[in-house]
Amino acid sequence: MKLSRRRFLQITAAGAVVAGPLGCAGPRLLESGAQAGVLDSYIDTLLPADSAPGALELGVAVQVRALVRYKRALVPVYNSGIVWLAAQAQLQHGKGYAELALAERDTLVLQLSEQSDESLARFFHKSLHHARMFYYTNPRAWSALGLAGTPQPAGFMDYAQAPGAHG
Repeated sequence: MKLSRRRFLQITAAGAVVAGPLGCAGPRLLESGAQAGVLDSYIDTLLPADSAPGALELGVAVQVRALVRYKRALVPVYNSGIVWLAAQAQLQHGKGYAELALAERDTLVLQLSEQSDESLARFFHKSLHHARMFYYTNPRAWSALGLAGTPQPAGFMDYAQAPGAHG
């Protein structure tokens, strides 16, 4: 697809619409509107529902937003990734990231993971780490790992005596 000057300006304007609120949103960052939709859809793409509940069902997006509010240094990291996803969705598909089908979002996430730009690479790795951290610390996600309970020993192997006390 050839990119005309007019199309470039449309995409840039769409990016500015998303980037403007992101840059000045302060503590309400990613709480509502286009930014929240992109973040929710992105996290849903990283950890979608299958036999186990998806990340959105377990509240991972809410926890990520809280983390970004708490750790203000993450604001520019998340800004860069959210703006890139929104712009690429508009450029490649002519619609917002949240409006894309899972397969289309998956393709954009793959492209994001291959970016050499330092800020985008940092967003991808940080957001993936945060999503996994909040997802797998939720007991409802443990069934995806085949765990019936906490992922640690429930006491001694024979549950009665300490190791070596058997004689």
